Amino acid sequence: MMKKHPLIRAYETFVQNRSCNKIGIIGQPDAGKSALINRLCNVNAYTSVQTDATLATTAYRYNAYGYLIDFPGVGTEEVTVQKYKKIIQNEPIQHYLYVFSSKIKAVDIEMIKFLTKHNKHITFVYNKADTLVDVSGNENRLLLMRDKNTELQVTLKHYVKTPVSYIFTSTLDGTGIETLTTLINDLLLAEEKAYRQKYNDPAYVNSYLNYKVNSAFPKLFTPSFKNIVLKQHYKVIERTVMTHFKIQEDDIMERRKEWLDIETFIKEFEALKAKEKSSGLTHLMEFTKIVQLIKSSFKMKSINPVTMAVSSIVEMGLTNTFPIFQAIAKYVDEIKEIAREVIEDDQKQYMNTH
Repeated sequence: MMKKHPLIRAYETFVQNRSCNKIGIIGQPDAGKSALINRLCNVNAYTSVQTDATLATTAYRYNAYGYLIDFPGVGTEEVTVQKYKKIIQNEPIQHYLYVFSSKIKAVDIEMIKFLTKHNKHITFVYNKADTLVDVSGNENRLLLMRDKNTELQVTLKHYVKTPVSYIFTSTLDGTGIETLTTLINDLLLAEEKAYRQKYNDPAYVNSYLNYKVNSAFPKLFTPSFKNIVLKQHYKVIERTVMTHFKIQEDDIMERRKEWLDIETFIKEFEALKAKEKSSGLTHLMEFTKIVQLIKSSFKMKSINPVTMAVSSIVEMGLTNTFPIFQAIAKYVDEIKEIAREVIEDDQKQYMNTH
């Protein structure tokens, strides 16, 4: 399998962070959530005879696209309800499996109300179905399952709009594992299709590249920037930009057939300026033009950091500084467009193979 370009891996992560490739596993303490994950993911999530062994969220890879996220048990002393709600708010998860192994408690209702309020999709799982035994011997397991479903429906009818029922599971005898696996597969397959649509959407490519341009500003205009300009060490800026966009030397030569460098761009802009009739700008006029250029080129919302960065150069008394900033802006734009071509080529390759 061919190794992915670092830029493609970064763009995939950008899109995945704005997609749903995770399913949360939450529910009652000692409901067997970790054992269920072990069975579904073929991993070794930590299990214990204690009330709840999971004290923080842990991600387990389910398939090539998705993850199951193991949450702490609801209502333990270690993780309060308020803390639990904050954990959920910090996780970009849309689908949850709420796992029970006993009667529905007040804390469960509170969490379910919280999830539905935030438009989360919930699948109810009753784990350890092998323990559903009528001690009197008068009812079989199917009748006990029916009673559990009735309890669920009656208890949650005011909080969950759609009809609900349990998927009954057991990691010991395999009850419901195939049904649950099919459900998870279907959820992640739908999300993977949505992810791929986003990945191929030009709007997402633009959003990613604009984000990279904007986040390049603090990496370039550091306290050492004025010394770099003063000593004309433009290669430092070029390396910083290439590393930031994850563009390699081969990408530039393959797509532009020549090396790109800031010094050459400076000479081009100086030559253009020399041809202009009104080449003489006052310091204030040049300062204003530079600020406008950088603010626009780096998609800056606030003018303050731009003003500070430009001031550090202008205050050194360098003449003809506008072409320097023009050249830097052009170099960033060229690298951005090469990054766009790398992503678009990967999109085309995917379309040709699917």
